[in-house]
Amino acid sequence: MSVPMQALFNYFKAVIHPGQAVLLFGLRTIAAGLLTLYLAFLFDLDQPKWSIMAVVIVSQPLAGMALARSFGQVIGTTLGATVAVLIMAIFPQAPLPFITTLALWLALCTAGGTLLRYTSSQAFVLSGYTAVVVALLAIPEPDGTFLLAVTRVTETLLAVACVCVVSLLTARPEAVAKGYFAKVDQVIKLVAGHAAAVIRTEESEADFQRRQMQVLAEISALEGLRRHLYFDAPRLRSANNLVLLLGNQLMLLTSRLTALRHQRQLLTERWEGDLPLDIQRLRADELAFLDQLAQQGRAMPEEARHHFVTLQQQFDEMAYKAEQLTEDMSATLRSLAWALRWEQARLMQQLEQILELSDAIQEGREASCMFRGQQSPLHLDFTLASMNAIRAFTALLVAGLIWIETAWDGARGGMILVGILCSLMATFPRPLMAAQSYARGLGVALLVSALYQFMIVPAISNFEMLALVLAPLLYVIAVGLSSPATAGIAMGLGLSSFLMLGPQNAGTGQNTAIQWFEFAGAYVSAAMLALIVYAWIFPFRPAWRLRRLYNEAREQVYQLTKLPATDEQQFAFESRMVDRLTSMQGLLPAVNDRAMPQLYEVTLACLALGVAMQQLRLQAQNNTLVTPAFSQHLSSALRHTGRFVAARDDVQLAPLRERLHALGDELDELHVASHEHLGSVFRMRVALLIVVSFLQRHGEYLQAGTVEGEPILAH
Repeated sequence: MSVPMQALFNYFKAVIHPGQAVLLFGLRTIAAGLLTLYLAFLFDLDQPKWSIMAVVIVSQPLAGMALARSFGQVIGTTLGATVAVLIMAIFPQAPLPFITTLALWLALCTAGGTLLRYTSSQAFVLSGYTAVVVALLAIPEPDGTFLLAVTRVTETLLAVACVCVVSLLTARPEAVAKGYFAKVDQVIKLVAGHAAAVIRTEESEADFQRRQMQVLAEISALEGLRRHLYFDAPRLRSANNLVLLLGNQLMLLTSRLTALRHQRQLLTERWEGDLPLDIQRLRADELAFLDQLAQQGRAMPEEARHHFVTLQQQFDEMAYKAEQLTEDMSATLRSLAWALRWEQARLMQQLEQILELSDAIQEGREASCMFRGQQSPLHLDFTLASMNAIRAFTALLVAGLIWIETAWDGARGGMILVGILCSLMATFPRPLMAAQSYARGLGVALLVSALYQFMIVPAISNFEMLALVLAPLLYVIAVGLSSPATAGIAMGLGLSSFLMLGPQNAGTGQNTAIQWFEFAGAYVSAAMLALIVYAWIFPFRPAWRLRRLYNEAREQVYQLTKLPATDEQQFAFESRMVDRLTSMQGLLPAVNDRAMPQLYEVTLACLALGVAMQQLRLQAQNNTLVTPAFSQHLSSALRHTGRFVAARDDVQLAPLRERLHALGDELDELHVASHEHLGSVFRMRVALLIVVSFLQRHGEYLQAGTVEGEPILAH
């Protein structure tokens, strides 16, 4: 079965067997849609179709998601309508400047929608194509542009109000909270299993990366869920800071596990013989505890959780033993032994905090930890935003030129769809596939709207019958919107059906047959134009995009060395790197090039490298154990390391490694000069070892790597 037919078949199966949650969402969408349509007729709004189309755009499976999107819808629609009035006022009788300015606004909003996420993205997208809709609809009567803008905003506000009312009345906050805690429990179990595997250090690098990818994907999904918890669950609203902190801790834990794996590998490479018996027993006890946590998660009994503190204390005691020179080992091994024990103690502490935060959120109380949650900075893809802006500008300008040259009024209607496709679809990970899905929905909409237009609606004489025949359509749309795999088809079906059917309060109450055929031709042409734009202008090339993200990750490592050495900057670095790695994960299945997984591996290593370099800078600050000259040499070496990673030509690998080795020798000499408060020195030494290990493993690849093609053109 072909891909288009398979997608439609899966959609059909979902309609037949929706599941309880999807069925409830469908009923909620039917209620919101019909209520909106009824009030639009009751208030005598000119074009009720825009209200019910807004319902299709705003409706989401969870009430919080719908409320958050509604907020973006109101802001975007109001701003877009205002801009449309201004553009029409400036260029009332100048078609080409009018279309060019409108295309520039659409491009700007598309770039903003691509760059940002969640509600902010929605506001930008809506602002873009609302301006297109209002401005183009006002062309026959320019003097009525302001009134038209007010009408469109009113229609949107009506839809938003109806969706919000229905969502709030049917919301199930306890079910949402239960789902959130189930997701947290799943992530905790996954992280515990991941930690146990890291400590064993028996798996291959590929297995570690696979599990790390899984953990990052789950944490990213949890962050997406957190964004609308404020609206969904009142009980969690009061604990918003704790929910934010929980997400922060989970993300930071992935970095800690990466560093822990590096430390264990470095120790294994240098250790001869078996580990001391007391270390073996403690390690076995730790692994048994982590395996128990991986099985039970948040259900772990209270008495078992006391083992967190016991293990932490034991690892801290072992670290103190190494610090006091009571173990017979070399300076480098002593640093590694101390750091490994110290990191495992912090691992136990962090896992305990995660469970404590989860319990505090669920029980509605304050947590014992004193940290404050902070928003996770995300990776801003300016290149992708620019490409989507160019696509949107080109598509609308071409459609506008066709309209100007042909004077075909259907082309003006087609421009509306071009605006929607080139802004809304641009926010999807793969816009061409999203546009293709929309086109499939448009194909179905042609059949559905023709059935309604010529057979069903003419036989209807009252609203009750209209509601009865529209209910199945709204249900089918809702089922599609409930799944990312079918959302594009549902959007195409919903928006296109109501655009072509056009329920209205004037004339016959719907589009005429001539209007239907004109719109059908216009929308098909617009969809083809959008597909051509997505296929020809910056076509989707996952390998190039992966390489671009890889180069951006390398550059971020260098930029980190220019920023103040603070925990806040390190957190921002980790957050953006994790977000970028998540984007790369989504691209990897689309490439066949065997070199691409290596790019992901190096990018993942860059995360550990950046953290290690930042720790070196943090520990060197105001450190009385190191001389100012050493701090200066260290800062210079780290700056050169960053420049090397960022592919600057003025840094060579061999001299850089020699400088770092020399700095490591100086740190080792401090072990003899001082026997107390060496923790910072140990952390610096191990961090330096991680930096050197990165250069040993990936240095030749970084130095020899050449960019194939033009990454700036990679979508």
